[in-house]
Amino acid sequence: MFHHVHITALSRTPAGMTVITLAICGPRGGMRAVEDISLEEAEKMAARLQTAISAARAGLGTDPADAFIQDVIARLGDPALALDPSFRRWCGANHGLLNARQAAERWCRWRVA
Repeated sequence: MFHHVHITALSRTPAGMTVITLAICGPRGGMRAVEDISLEEAEKMAARLQTAISAARAGLGTDPADAFIQDVIARLGDPALALDPSFRRWCGANHGLLNARQAAERWCRWRVA
């Protein structure tokens, strides 16, 4: 499943932090989420994107969804989740919408609810 991300605004918080607002759209163009990220988060995303592009060009590409799942598992500290089909489906549905930290936090809340 593909998602499209559009930069919709660049602003500065009252505390002086620069924030980039991303609009995340689904495969058919419908708005799925709006996310404010810091410049540091944007730089990390850009670095991951550049790494994925370089790997794809070299023929060494790993599935970004699998890398996302592994990042979430690392944050949660539970390697057994790699074998949990509901976790894998949940991560697959949220890949591209959330970063690994957000996904880990929301997974914990979802599982508790």
